[in-house]
Amino acid sequence: MKKTVYIIAGILFGALLTYFIMKQFQTNSSTNESHVIAYEIQKMNKMIVAEQMFSDVYSHKSSSYVPGLKDYFSFDKKVLFLVNVKVQATYDLKKLEVELDEENKTIYIQKVPEMELEIFPDVSIYDLDQSRFNTFEKDELNEIKKRAIEHIEKSIDQKKLEDQAHQQLIENLGELYQLAKIYDWKIIDKTALAKELELKFN
Repeated sequence: MKKTVYIIAGILFGALLTYFIMKQFQTNSSTNESHVIAYEIQKMNKMIVAEQMFSDVYSHKSSSYVPGLKDYFSFDKKVLFLVNVKVQATYDLKKLEVELDEENKTIYIQKVPEMELEIFPDVSIYDLDQSRFNTFEKDELNEIKKRAIEHIEKSIDQKKLEDQAHQQLIENLGELYQLAKIYDWKIIDKTALAKELELKFN
């Protein structure tokens, strides 16, 4: 009888020991996975930038003359501006809000930063010709420069640029979905991009 009790006790002890060892292994494994995922998220904290360059020449011409004598006395002036514009559509992934639930092996995507569109114009005088009696004032040149920038801004394909930045964003966030698959974690995406990301990476 005592022998049987010892055998049963030994089996129970072995089972409990195995359970606690496996539990500890699972905890350590989950912690290691969490560290890897957190590290990969940290690597994602960068700027996504889609960029385009535009160049154009903007011309302005005007005349000054004595009323009634335009055909005989006309004082002309003209200016050519070389306009270079860099346009950037950016996502600052440092503002990405992601939480890890190690116990339930779940990644929560809480917030994705809004896209920002920035325009960097560079305007220089390419050619200037003016009459001694009809010269450009500084304020006048500044106003023409402003119109030159507005003119080229109208030719910018903002939709194409935004689409390029958006696609880069999706590819970057897709890395989280791929990590979740590798380590058998769940993703709960609370952003407006959830459906698009699930269709592409699930």
